[in-house]
Amino acid sequence: MSWAALADVADPREFNLTTIPDYLAGGDPWADMDAEAYSLVPLLQLWDTLPGGELNWPPDYPKMPGEPPRVQPSRKVAANWEDADD
Repeated sequence: MSWAALADVADPREFNLTTIPDYLAGGDPWADMDAEAYSLVPLLQLWDTLPGGELNWPPDYPKMPGEPPRVQPSRKVAANWEDADD
């Protein structure tokens, strides 16, 4: 599906295992997939600029001000809270 066609989709649930054969009956949507190729050089250059070469996984999202602790309530300790009064 092209980006232009995707913009016209009102309800994505219209595309499922039972409706896709009708969608494909209009022709092969992948027919022109290999018509244009792009270089991997920019991606390789980006990889070289990343600190450490890889992104951490799982991603490390810093705790935001006012965010509750990211622990189970049974593991609540003062170190997990910004305000120990909670």
